Amino acid sequence: MNLTFLIPVKLESKDRVRNLTTVLTYLLTKFDAKILVQECDKESNFSKLIMPYLTQRFGIISHRLQYTFEEQKTSFFHKTRILNDLLHRSETEIVCNYDTDVLLPEKSYTLAYEMIRRGQCDAVYPYGCGVYQKAVTYSNEAFEEFINSDMNLEQFDKYINLSNSTIGWCQFIRRENYIHSYMMNENFQAWGPEDCELYYRLNVLGNRVGRVNDYVYHLEHARSTDSWFSNPMWQQNTQLWNWIRTQSKETISNYYESQDYVKRRLSGAEVR
Repeated sequence: MNLTFLIPVKLESKDRVRNLTTVLTYLLTKFDAKILVQECDKESNFSKLIMPYLTQRFGIISHRLQYTFEEQKTSFFHKTRILNDLLHRSETEIVCNYDTDVLLPEKSYTLAYEMIRRGQCDAVYPYGCGVYQKAVTYSNEAFEEFINSDMNLEQFDKYINLSNSTIGWCQFIRRENYIHSYMMNENFQAWGPEDCELYYRLNVLGNRVGRVNDYVYHLEHARSTDSWFSNPMWQQNTQLWNWIRTQSKETISNYYESQDYVKRRLSGAEVR
């Protein structure tokens, strides 16, 4: 697959470690695609807590999974900036922004990828909008059952609650379109509502955005201020989103063309 998964990481709890171990094992087992992981924290938990397991299970995987550690210098996890870092290190035609706690049916990945590869769409959200989230109460017991099996998602059915799904989780995007649609907005810091803004902007700028109407499995986890409404940047982020969502295509384009991060990123971008 001419595809790279882009995974920004901060492992602030044990369940985050368990979730990411599950996600990477699933992706490495099921798909022949590249994976870029960038961890931003005070120390590298990934290299101590996850990489030894992956190496034991898969052997040498550096040709498929590339890991980068960055010492966190801000009080918040700057997910949008890290996603842009990963995007510019990618080399494939299609990329996928990917959360550390999300799984999809195998066919959903394939359909989303093919919808872009065949020219039907420029971006695809590989899950339905509505009651399409299967929220998994993911215990150590469930982890052991899943990771030591053929990883059939139906194993989770006894642990799930149905909930709403809209526009987070993950997005498949043609790399060239993503870059020329101004990437992730780095003015959104910490958590929310950067996913809403990206979906709105991709549509307003004329990208063909599609969906795969199937379930998304969300592995539940504890939440810190980096992943909830209590984060100190929430009000600032919401104000920016409320302004952008009322603007015309021309105003949005002018706004993004004036942003320092866009100028810096585009000056060094290689579009493939």
